[in-house]
Amino acid sequence: MAQSIEKSKESKETWSALVHNKDITSKEVLDTYKDWANEYETDLLNLHPDRAKHMATYLKELCENAGLNVATVKILDVAAGTGLVGVELVKVGFKHIDALDYSQEMLDLAKEKGCYEDYICAPFGNTIPDGMKARSYDCVIMLGGFAAGHLPLSSLHTMARLCKRNGVLINSMTLQYSEFVDEYLFINEYIKELEEDRVWNLKFKKVLDNYIKGKQGLVHAMQVC
Repeated sequence: MAQSIEKSKESKETWSALVHNKDITSKEVLDTYKDWANEYETDLLNLHPDRAKHMATYLKELCENAGLNVATVKILDVAAGTGLVGVELVKVGFKHIDALDYSQEMLDLAKEKGCYEDYICAPFGNTIPDGMKARSYDCVIMLGGFAAGHLPLSSLHTMARLCKRNGVLINSMTLQYSEFVDEYLFINEYIKELEEDRVWNLKFKKVLDNYIKGKQGLVHAMQVC
């Protein structure tokens, strides 16, 4: 019992280090996930049991509205982590999903779920990762990739470049990060600017309550031009 309490305390401290340190570096984040991988999913689901469910719900609705067949569309899950999003996508009928994450330790755990067809260990940001081709996915989605020390805002443009025309792009993040992490302070303006440049059309912006540990979530969905 004492060991369990101590482990829980350590996990909360790890989570707090990621959530509250806006100056954390990308390397520090990667090292944290390497050490935290085995407990990450349990800790995250304790904070929010239905962490990834909204991604599957929204993506299915958007695909159906766009005339895309849920059973045949090809999806890239950016910052896939241990595969929580993949599990929810399969539940609603998606079958062709690739996982991308910078942490091999996290991807190794995602493989155990059997939800993905391919596993891509690569950094993600301003440019399309080596070995990947533009316009190769029907849908590109990301849950939790925008956090202190994580992916740059320009990742959204790269996601759009990987997505086919008329395809669907979704980004879901903790709203708090758009308020205190410098990289994301102007996310709404950035999305509007790229809409004006005909990169995408914004389908919706939603603020979700009780997103994770009482905090709100911010979700943007776009259809790529």
